[in-house]
Amino acid sequence: MTLKLIWDKFYVSIIFVITCLVLGIILMCTVIGSGSEYSEVDVNEGDSIWALADQYAAKSDMAKADFVSWVEKENNLTDGHVKAGDSVVIPVHETKLQRSDSTIQLANQ
Repeated sequence: MTLKLIWDKFYVSIIFVITCLVLGIILMCTVIGSGSEYSEVDVNEGDSIWALADQYAAKSDMAKADFVSWVEKENNLTDGHVKAGDSVVIPVHETKLQRSDSTIQLANQ
């Protein structure tokens, strides 16, 4: 078969496949580009994953058990323990964390 015969028989399918590939590449680039929105927090002395869940789970709209599971999985914590000085990624978008941690100081204080 020549290319002209293939095109004449399958042009609709070829256009559909090319369109799907282009849209798939665009979608992948969009998803990959937005993957860095999660916050990274430093672990202090006495902190645990459950303590982080108590502090941040409400901001992530997750149950505490789901929060702990997510943190263990994403940070490759096989034993579930963290040490002081470690940094862990938590499922809280940076914008929510910054907005809630900021304090307001009045000019006369």
